Amino acid sequence: MQIIIALDNMDFDKAFGMFVELAPHCDGFKINHNLLEHTSMFSNYEGELFIDLKLWDIPVTVGSIVEKILEKGATMTSISTFNNDEVFKGLHQYSEDIKLLGVTYLTSWNDKEQFEITKEHRIDMWKNHLKRIRKYGFSGIVCSAHDILDINDNSILRVCPGIKFQSSNSGQVRTATPSIAKDLGADYIIIGRSVTQSNNPVETIEKIKKTIMS
Repeated sequence: MQIIIALDNMDFDKAFGMFVELAPHCDGFKINHNLLEHTSMFSNYEGELFIDLKLWDIPVTVGSIVEKILEKGATMTSISTFNNDEVFKGLHQYSEDIKLLGVTYLTSWNDKEQFEITKEHRIDMWKNHLKRIRKYGFSGIVCSAHDILDINDNSILRVCPGIKFQSSNSGQVRTATPSIAKDLGADYIIIGRSVTQSNNPVETIEKIKKTIMS
C-alpha cells in the first residue's frame, strides 16, 4: 500500500515546504486547483503526482483539461463517473499516459446523501459505474476504504481518501485509519491534515508506516 500526501488548500510556500520535507518519506502528493500554477515544484519528482479536480463537463472540455494535466506532469487524475459515455470515449486515448481514476461516492457523503444523489443502492451504484469506466481503460477508483468490499474488484486500483491518524478529519464522514485501509485492501491511501498539521510531519509518516507494516 502506498502513501500519498494531500497538499490541498495550502498556499505555495506552505505546500513547497511540505513537499521538500516529506518527499523522501512518501510515495506521492495530491493537489487540487490551488496549486495548479505551481506544479513546477514537482519537476524531476519520481513519485506519484495526483491532480484531483473530479472532472465533470462536456467531452471537449474534459479532454482539454486532461491534456493540460498531462503537461503538468501528473501521473494520476480523477474523473467523475457521472460523465456521459462520450466523455469516457474521448478519455480512452489517455489511458496509457496517466492513471485515470473514477470518482463517484465522496467520503464527505453519508449513506443517505449517497442514495439521494445517485438514486442507486451502493452495490448497484459501484457495479454500474465501474462497468462504464473499465470499458475505457480507467486504472482505478477513488473510494472510501469501507467501500472496497462493495466494489469487490481486485483488477482496479483502490485509491482511498478520508484517512485519519491520531487526529480528527474535518469534512470527511466515511473515514478509516491507515491500518484498517490496508486490511480492507487499499492500494493507495491519501492522507492530509493528520500529517501536514502534525507537530512533526516526518515522524507522523514514519509512525503510519510502522502501523501498516506490523
